[in-house]
Amino acid sequence: MSNTTAQLCIAGGGTGGHVMPALALADAAREKWQQLHVSFIGAERGLEAKLLPERGEDVLLLKMHAVQGVGLIHKLRVLLWEMPHAVYSICQHWKKQRPTLLVGVGGYASATGVIAALISRIPVVLYEQNAVPGLVNRTLARFSKRIMLGFAEAQSHLKSKQTVHTGNIVRTDIADIQWQQHIPPCLLVLGGSQGARFLNQTIPQACIKLHNQGKAFNVLHVCGGDEKQRAKIAATYQQAGITAEVMTFCSDMPNFYSRGDLMIARAGAMTVAEASMVGLPCIFIPLPHAADQHQTFNARSLSDKGAALLAEQAHQDAGSLATLIADTLFDTDTLQNMHQACCQLRVQDAKQRQLNVLAAWLEVVS
Repeated sequence: MSNTTAQLCIAGGGTGGHVMPALALADAAREKWQQLHVSFIGAERGLEAKLLPERGEDVLLLKMHAVQGVGLIHKLRVLLWEMPHAVYSICQHWKKQRPTLLVGVGGYASATGVIAALISRIPVVLYEQNAVPGLVNRTLARFSKRIMLGFAEAQSHLKSKQTVHTGNIVRTDIADIQWQQHIPPCLLVLGGSQGARFLNQTIPQACIKLHNQGKAFNVLHVCGGDEKQRAKIAATYQQAGITAEVMTFCSDMPNFYSRGDLMIARAGAMTVAEASMVGLPCIFIPLPHAADQHQTFNARSLSDKGAALLAEQAHQDAGSLATLIADTLFDTDTLQNMHQACCQLRVQDAKQRQLNVLAAWLEVVS
């Protein structure tokens, strides 16, 4: 490739919460700079190992493990062996194709990419999707040129003055959806791509309590897992006489969001960003053991401003959730107020804000 062609490398991944924002950024950059070459650095154990090759992406996959929540020996193995070896592999790989800019999106593969970039004197931009920065971004923030923030609240957790609140990019087909009320109302349940055991077990029971009270409503439930789990949850709704559609995975999220009056969900960065963009009232039940409690901070970015409700899993059961759902799903004024608050908080130009950050380096050689 010509040395005058801009090269963007995006490092990181592990989970959909890192991989999907990385892909959204890559697609936006390609659309803006049509001659741009985008490559990725990820981990063999991460979601990117399957998703990126399927998309035909240029990706370097590394043997890397996380260091959070593991013993001392494991940490030492990662820091003293895996990480140096991975950094060396990246630097060798770049002898064939040197990036103009590296963007670290978080996750353990991000650290090696950023370190390799610093050694190679390649500018680094970090992208933090959550309201509280992860360990990698907190550690490396001081070495980056800019830090793009999905949530403005993340600024208070970083010492760097190079932060820019960009928001998280929401797909156009989702951004085009606008919330509206339905008769009867529809409750959405979303536990993420892997599902959420607490939601799968508790929400159907809460719905049965509401149904027995004579409440009329429908349910659209994404449960994750396998067909056996889906069938079990669907049978629970059916035996109670509740109109419910249960699926392991939803391939049409715009349709999913458009059908809902209220959503109960975990609080991953992209779920919160998409709900905010749609103006969809939500009850967020954050994953209790999420790293740095980032899902709780994500949910608070909306709940503190009246745009959502935050319910801690440890304090909830079928009875309390039934009451919470009843007080929200069947109260038109409450739903409208939450919708309006969402609309005031959404970042509609996140794509342009992120591209403006990257332009300082990519437009020089595009």
